[in-house]
Amino acid sequence: AQYDNYNADYTDIYPGRRIFIDYNERFSTAKYKGRNTSYTTPDGTQVEVKSYGRTSTVEVFERPPLPSIHIIYKEFFANGKLKQMGVFLPMQLKIGKWFESDEQGNGFIVDYEAGRNIYGYNKMLEYLQQKGYYYASDSQQYKFTFWHTPESHRWGVRVDRYGQPIKTFTFDSTGQGDIEEMDMDTSVPSVPVYGTFVQDPE
Repeated sequence: AQYDNYNADYTDIYPGRRIFIDYNERFSTAKYKGRNTSYTTPDGTQVEVKSYGRTSTVEVFERPPLPSIHIIYKEFFANGKLKQMGVFLPMQLKIGKWFESDEQGNGFIVDYEAGRNIYGYNKMLEYLQQKGYYYASDSQQYKFTFWHTPESHRWGVRVDRYGQPIKTFTFDSTGQGDIEEMDMDTSVPSVPVYGTFVQDPE
């Protein structure tokens, strides 16, 4: 179906952020054909633009300033029309609602929280804030790797401090199990990251 409504869908990010989807957003792809570039907007958002050829799609990664950690991902067809848009938690975990479309503008919404929203990603972020890692005054020293394993209904997150892993937390997305916490003093367990896009290290 052709989408005519503006900002009819969105993804909420704890605490108090709402990322709207503009189905009709267009991007000036011509000046980025076959090259990559990065820049910072006046509000401190770091924007990375990736293009792999003259006729390829163009990817845009928007990283709001700290203490936010989410990534707004957009992909545009060569004609400038929006192909898909959504939100990642680092590094590759799709969350909330994503918009996907063809070149004619026929699009649909995919809700990635269906079936995993009893204990959802926002409750996980709230818990990390309570532990002093997320939205902290010293947030620049922390980095996070999130994942979700559908078969076991488990969320997970690894917390690094100054590049060294210090904690892992696992959460039951059905809301029935306990939160598990593990110190990472000696080894880093294998992390089953669940996602689609591979991004270059920051």
